[in-house]
Amino acid sequence: MASAPSPNSGKHRLLVLGGGVYQVPLIRRAREMGLETIVVTPQGPYPGINLGHHHWDLDTTDETRILAAARDFGIDAVVTTGTDVCLPALGRLVDELGLCGPSAAAARKSADKTLMKQAFLERGVPTADYEIVASIADATRAASRIGFPVMIKASDSSGSRGVTKVDSPSFLETAWQRALAVSRNQRILVEQYLDGVEFGAQAFVTGDKVVAIFPHNDTVTLPPFQTPVGHSMPLDFPPERAKELHEIVGKAVSALGIRNAVCNVDLILANGRMKMLEIGARMGATCLPENVAVFAGFDVYEHLIRLALGESPEIKTNCNQPNAALLLRAQISGIVREIRVPDEVARHPAVVELRVDVKPGDRVRRFQVGPDRIGHIVVKGADASDAERLATKLAGAIVLQVHSTKASE
Repeated sequence: MASAPSPNSGKHRLLVLGGGVYQVPLIRRAREMGLETIVVTPQGPYPGINLGHHHWDLDTTDETRILAAARDFGIDAVVTTGTDVCLPALGRLVDELGLCGPSAAAARKSADKTLMKQAFLERGVPTADYEIVASIADATRAASRIGFPVMIKASDSSGSRGVTKVDSPSFLETAWQRALAVSRNQRILVEQYLDGVEFGAQAFVTGDKVVAIFPHNDTVTLPPFQTPVGHSMPLDFPPERAKELHEIVGKAVSALGIRNAVCNVDLILANGRMKMLEIGARMGATCLPENVAVFAGFDVYEHLIRLALGESPEIKTNCNQPNAALLLRAQISGIVREIRVPDEVARHPAVVELRVDVKPGDRVRRFQVGPDRIGHIVVKGADASDAERLATKLAGAIVLQVHSTKASE
């Protein structure tokens, strides 16, 4: 439940949707900026719960209850990062309370891949062929028309949940059930698989203008799930590709009507053409705000907060430091017996940030999707490839012993 309003302290009141590991740096930065923070997340093992001034035990998808509590409390701004599921609630708060950020319409298009794809087609944003289906029979027909391999995606999930590459009809039923299990609206996308180089970008939007784009390399797990586990910067782009990137991102932002946001963008370069896969009206997960901060030399969380407060923060890049981030992952599910970070890892001069989210006795899952992470490491390097190699080496030196149990599988 929402806590009762307290006497106004004169501080701006910032509502943070989500209290997970990716919202923690956002909450901390807001407090450092002197803001009164309200963390909205269900009661549970969420590290952000005790970091805010207030915790509201509400589901981040419960738009009506969040709106009522926010109206009574008198918030000044609303933010989130690293997740799509609470974007509709954020957009509704923006519209009905007159706040700064993505509108309800833009937020819904950003959080629902079916609405997003429709907007892309209507506004001429190049993207993969697809069909929206509601049954395995329709999925089979769509896959046959599009041609294998295809991607099966839940239309309204994030963190790579319910996303599977399917090479043949024999695996379609498994992928279908996997997507259906994490979809709230029960609509599934069958999408053309594009064979090429996937990459991403963080796009900074002030008003309705894209003011800066930071492209990055992606490290993903092997098929069929292909979950992002790391990112690095810079992405080496020739000038003509950089121009193409700005054009396609600008079209996508306009198609969805996104305003005042830092957007997570997924793209692919296939057969010599750049295509938009997805764009979210929120910052990326898997340490992407940290990647940009190390590379460009400014606090990305503070930038987002100032945008939400109605400011127009200037982006000054004064660093251009190559770097890489990599998630720490468990290879099997079970109970952690030991996790130890050697001194040569903890004290390595290139380590920018090292976070371990588990301790002995905690239950972990064999990594498949983003929320299965058990920590992360961010390092500097001479170039992106050098930083990627170092991140992999240092992460591999961390000792993790897990006792496998049937109950945890």
